[in-house]
Amino acid sequence: MTDLLYMRNNYLRDFDAKVIRIDEDFVVLDRTAFYPLGGGQTSDKGFLNDEASRIAIHEVRKVEGEIRHFTSDHITFASVANVHGELDWAHRYECMRFHTAQHVLSRYLQLNYGVETVGNIITPGKSRADYAPLDDFGNEMKAEVEAGVNALLTQNLEVETRFMERKEAIKFLKDKDYQTRYLEMVPESVREFRVLIVGDYDASSCAGTHVSNTSEVGTIAIGKSTNVGAGKRRIYFRLWDEPHQLAANSF
Repeated sequence: MTDLLYMRNNYLRDFDAKVIRIDEDFVVLDRTAFYPLGGGQTSDKGFLNDEASRIAIHEVRKVEGEIRHFTSDHITFASVANVHGELDWAHRYECMRFHTAQHVLSRYLQLNYGVETVGNIITPGKSRADYAPLDDFGNEMKAEVEAGVNALLTQNLEVETRFMERKEAIKFLKDKDYQTRYLEMVPESVREFRVLIVGDYDASSCAGTHVSNTSEVGTIAIGKSTNVGAGKRRIYFRLWDEPHQLAANSF
């Protein structure tokens, strides 16, 4: 199995690894800092190189239990080569900022409007999340939610990850009023959960990448929302480094 370095260090930009398998368009390593597509978050991209060659990694996915680093380049690595991996840091860091913002947004909507998160897509530039039950998300509500979330982000809340044994994690998250029914659906063979804690405000189980403090997020700008099913709405949002003025339905 590949050692998932990003699970314990989201700020790791490069790493050394050994090739354990090569196919026509992907490489499998014994360890990686590349985040694979999943959990609603887009995968990392970047480069792998040895002393003689360098290939671009355009996507990473978990397939049949393997973490596969996909490339369109010709792979010349030996099957047991030592390689150096480099993440596209701008891409990764944007994902980290967006994912943490989504957690704060989701918690705000849960606490203030009684809705749950039922899906999300985290990508640089613009992300989205689906919420239910939510029939309408008008401009007045949007402005209130945006202001409330930004007020929280500016509190410089520490963002921490902890690894907990299954029963401990479920109890901890129930005490924090997190939607643990999804955890209880995870196969019993999974004995440990990675728990993300945002100050005293939010706690959830998440394997994605995050910043270490909400001060790194910037400010959130909530855009349009669309109906994606009975009682379910999709909300789009962007991030800004500086305060901005709300532009209703601007994206």
